[in-house]
Amino acid sequence: MKRTLAVLVALLFPSLAALQAADAPPRPARPLAEYVQPAPRSVRERVFDVWRNEGRFTKNPDIIELPSGRLMLVYSDTERHWSLEDQHLVLLVSDDQGKTWRKHGVVDSHDMRKGEERLVTPRLSRLKDGRLIVLIDQDDWGHFHEDQPPGIMCYWSSDDGATWTKPELLPVKGFEPDRVLDLPDGSLGFGAHLMRGESQEFANVLYCSVDGGKTWAERATMAHDGYHRFCEGGIVILAGGELACVLRENHVGGMPSFVVFSKDNGHTWSAPQPLPFSFHRPYAKQLADGRVLVTGRNTLGSLGTFGWVGDLHEAAGRYEAGGPPGRFTATLDAGEQALVIENKPEEACTYTLLPPESATSEIVFEARLKVEGPAGVPVASLSIARVRNFSGPTVLSIAADGVWLGGGSSPDERRPVDMTKYRDVAIRLRRGLMQVTVDGAVVLNSCVFWDSFASHGWGGTQTKFGATGAVGKSFWQRVSYRVKNPTQPEFAWQWQAESGRWPDQYQRDRLIQIQPNPSAPKHEPDHGYSSWLTLKDGRIMFVDYTNYGDAPNRSHLYGVYLTPDDLRDPPHR
Repeated sequence: MKRTLAVLVALLFPSLAALQAADAPPRPARPLAEYVQPAPRSVRERVFDVWRNEGRFTKNPDIIELPSGRLMLVYSDTERHWSLEDQHLVLLVSDDQGKTWRKHGVVDSHDMRKGEERLVTPRLSRLKDGRLIVLIDQDDWGHFHEDQPPGIMCYWSSDDGATWTKPELLPVKGFEPDRVLDLPDGSLGFGAHLMRGESQEFANVLYCSVDGGKTWAERATMAHDGYHRFCEGGIVILAGGELACVLRENHVGGMPSFVVFSKDNGHTWSAPQPLPFSFHRPYAKQLADGRVLVTGRNTLGSLGTFGWVGDLHEAAGRYEAGGPPGRFTATLDAGEQALVIENKPEEACTYTLLPPESATSEIVFEARLKVEGPAGVPVASLSIARVRNFSGPTVLSIAADGVWLGGGSSPDERRPVDMTKYRDVAIRLRRGLMQVTVDGAVVLNSCVFWDSFASHGWGGTQTKFGATGAVGKSFWQRVSYRVKNPTQPEFAWQWQAESGRWPDQYQRDRLIQIQPNPSAPKHEPDHGYSSWLTLKDGRIMFVDYTNYGDAPNRSHLYGVYLTPDDLRDPPHR
């Protein structure tokens, strides 16, 4: 069997087979730090440990400041990320503005081995009347649907966290609650998300209390359209009393974060609009200068926890491409007027775009490029999410001597083309007919059936362009992407190297890398449920959890002081 496979590889990909023929010596293990790509705006060198509980997984911190100046945070202490044993809601305090921390107490503990439900993500608030409140969701699987029973609990303290009430099960549905806020109309409110049975998709819901937390009820659905997977909304109160909610979109794969606004204390909300970043568990507050700082787990570009600062109204409706997820080697070559990507082992330089709505979308994905590399070895590619042809997900591979769809195992999926010269290459999809063109001429055809979207689901291949493989170079002069969707808005994006801008220039200019956490062999990054507050001296005390540098199933809490200079607006381009 192995010999037959080797012969087949040699026949179909002679150069690739030749490259693989010699047994290369195993590469030594690389330190995780070597997978970190320096970011144009980064504070990672100033990150420090806040708390380690050896042998445990510490996650999801939320921080407040007491009138005395003491900082307090709550976090979840477990034996792994998705706990199967015991969970403890631990309080830490700092009396030196976050430099050092000590354990203050435990709000509650659960042990699944004794039949208790899993405690997941705590949120801590200090209300205007001086009371503290902790919210915690239990076992997401048991409470994520609107037809399931309530699972969110709360705890109250009237003595700055010295003692806490027994847990109170709130009469509201959903999970992953946001922190409780004093709304401008005097009511208390928090957001959570749950699945709506009719659409079988998530909705972000606002729950409010008009009697100081004695009773709670749903005030409004903040975001739900049956298509997007809105969740983990972070509510921010803007100057003048307007509310904004920054939302995670949980399909990932090029999907951005979204924002909705309310001018009537959350009774009605605007339609969701995309934002030029994609954060999981976004945490947002307005700064003294009127801008909003949002932090969270970046999913569109370099992996890690990042921050964005700006005007949410100005940013609403804007989509920006995502950059490489890890280390890469690329330059903007003025002589070639091209983005030149050099392929290297364990590196990947790709740029991600918004996925089409489905396989029934009309799509034109074009690029002008050339490549250098061995014959028969993919160097670059274009791919489209949510669309499958006969051979599988839509991936157009580009080698020095040809182009092919998918694996190219069939002669009908491969065409010889001299790609060492600049060519205009495109994937076009309309009414189920997919065609690949080179310099305007059709070279490949494939059918895309109406049920491709259902069979493929939301995951898998992303809509992206860039490097493929570990050898060769690709030279990209321009890229454009146009999508006409059946129900969602049309989308168009274009970039030219002669502009002197990177495809992900917005991210490079506007996002702040707080701590990177790249994927690597035997390391699955885990981080990004952050929290922060502004100190009296103008600095921001930021906290998060990460497993960067930790043993499997372990993590720690870290912090960093963000300064006004870190949050400066970039020079106008």
